[in-house]
Formats: sequence, structure tokens, C-alpha cells
Amino acid sequence: MYRFKGFDSAVCGDDMAALEAIVNAWMEGERPRIRHVCQTMRGEHILLSFVYEDSRELEQRVSSYTHTGLTGGLPRIFDDDFADERPTTPRIPATPPPMH
Repeated sequence: MYRFKGFDSAVCGDDMAALEAIVNAWMEGERPRIRHVCQTMRGEHILLSFVYEDSRELEQRVSSYTHTGLTGGLPRIFDDDFADERPTTPRIPATPPPMH
């Protein structure tokens, strides 16, 4: 699920280094997967907007896929080690008759 996070430079007295530290701390703590960034002027202040995916949710989804597989835990119909068996009834030919 996409989430939104905004940072306003007014919060840190328009100090760009302080705003950068706030954004970096959020990124290091949350480790978001950023999908969109927008920088907008709001009067004399800078507003940074991020649309992101929560990395913990992504890791949980990936973890559930690796545990249950993409089929949701259902058995696979076509296994890689499936042996091609020959017919057991002599009335059924092993190979189809030639087409004329």
C-alpha cells in the first residue's frame, strides 16, 4: 500500500541542514521504497512530499511468498521432476500413428 509523508521547512526554522537531517533520519529509520517525490514552495517555506511503500510490509509480502509460494500454498500441478510415463495398456500406442 502506498503511503504519504510530508516535511515542512517551517518546522526546522527553514534551516536546510536541519530539514535534510530530519528527512535522512526518517529514511534511515523507516527505509521506505520511495515511488514519488515532490518539492513545492509554500509561501516562504519548502514542502517535501514523498509517496512510498513501507519496506516492512514489502518484506512481509516477500516472506509470505517464499513460504507459501505464488500459488498460495496449493500443491504444484506441474512439478519439475515429473516423470514422463509410458502407457501401460498395449491397446494405446506409445506414439501416435503417422499422418498421411
